[in-house]
Amino acid sequence: MMFSLLSSFYSKLVLAVVACFILAGILLLGLAHQSSQQYQNEIEQKLHLKLAEYLVNDQQLFQDGQLDSKAIEAAFHSMMILGPSFEFYILDPQGKVLTYSADPQKIKRTQIDLSPIRAFIQGGHVVPIVGQDPRSNSRSKIFSAAEIRDASGLKAYLYIIIGGEIYDSVAELLQSSHIMKLSLLGLFFILGFSLLVVVLVFGLLTKPLRRLAKDIDQFQQEGLEKNANIAEHWQNNSHDEVQKLGAAFSHMATTIQGQYQKVKDTDQLRRELVSYVSHDLRTPLASLQGYLETWQLKHRDLSIDEGEKLIQVALSSARKTSALVEQLFELAHLDSESATLNQEPVAIAELAQDVMQKLHLAAQAKQLLMQVEPQDPSLMVNADIQRIERVFTNLLENAIRHCSIGDRISVRIQQHQEPHKLNIVVSDTGSGIPADDLPYIFDAHYRAENRTQDRSAHGGLGLAIAKRIVQLHHASITVDSCLGEGTQFSFALDKPA
Repeated sequence: MMFSLLSSFYSKLVLAVVACFILAGILLLGLAHQSSQQYQNEIEQKLHLKLAEYLVNDQQLFQDGQLDSKAIEAAFHSMMILGPSFEFYILDPQGKVLTYSADPQKIKRTQIDLSPIRAFIQGGHVVPIVGQDPRSNSRSKIFSAAEIRDASGLKAYLYIIIGGEIYDSVAELLQSSHIMKLSLLGLFFILGFSLLVVVLVFGLLTKPLRRLAKDIDQFQQEGLEKNANIAEHWQNNSHDEVQKLGAAFSHMATTIQGQYQKVKDTDQLRRELVSYVSHDLRTPLASLQGYLETWQLKHRDLSIDEGEKLIQVALSSARKTSALVEQLFELAHLDSESATLNQEPVAIAELAQDVMQKLHLAAQAKQLLMQVEPQDPSLMVNADIQRIERVFTNLLENAIRHCSIGDRISVRIQQHQEPHKLNIVVSDTGSGIPADDLPYIFDAHYRAENRTQDRSAHGGLGLAIAKRIVQLHHASITVDSCLGEGTQFSFALDKPA
């Protein structure tokens, strides 16, 4: 229960903001402490800027070039009157600690870096300037410093640490007892108040989001079979993004349910259409089987060239069958406009003649006359040769199927009324198509719905595929037919540029 509560977006959002507040509070507290310490150091150093110089001028710490221990002891005693927060060190010109006022057991460093001391004495630098603390190997402190000179030159440095060990203890005590407690109390108060405000504000802001999540869960549980009643509390015209998202989801859910119902209604038709894919494979497979059977029966009586020719034709039919299967899968996606063309200049008359040659056996069985008019290899169009070959195959197969003995099938290539196009007409003198069927012959489902009543009145999937291919070439295919007199299909293709 606790895990599910914390895993919600609202809880994560609140926890993230609280964490940010805590981090920001800690950083602000640290920054305030650092700034306060920096400001305090600056004030302290400015107040005691000339302290070391005054003490050096007031005391004679060297005598005959050597440190005067009695004078130093008296000077340290006098200096301690200033307060216990100061520590005094005398350094030689190389920075070595010569003597000091601190507890000897607490001295950690006997060599002091003179760079900050020289910078302090020269002046012109922004305070606070910190120097090394002899009582620590890493700590730095603000200080006051002055040169100790005699007639022979620089003898030593007076190095005064401002805020010594006693001062640190007192400061830490004050911080732990008052400043830190007050700061932490203020921080906790701010965080508690901020948390309350954040919870209330985020509760209001995420209320539509929680409502949307509830609607999605309801839709998911009821599924597509039931008509999920998504609450109509979403405003599509609102400027709020969650309201827009909720309205979009409500519309999407309604649309999905409607589409799902349509899919169910057409599911049977789709299954029939899939089972009918073999329609376009019959002719190439029959051609392949016919040539192979011819070779099997007569290969002993055929010459090597004749037998090899039969095998070559059979192999060609097999390859075309394989290509045709691939095209069927590709054309299944034509509704989504995913099919592409590989367009090139094509001798359209020669292509039509090749397709007729492929279908010669089927036409010969019915004693049909097939011809291309004119047989001019210079007639060129810009097209995908495999796809247009498929169009010719489907249209000529359809014509053969609807013709009787002695009928005529022709492919006529004519100049279109637009100069950059050629018009292709595939006509036959067969049985024709009933007028009532003409509006539906390019419908891929039409024959599937009527195949038990009539297996020859329309072209089925083959004509549907032909129409789609022509549409891919940015053209349209039309049909004219008169029952008992024949049928004519026509479409136009662009000439090469």
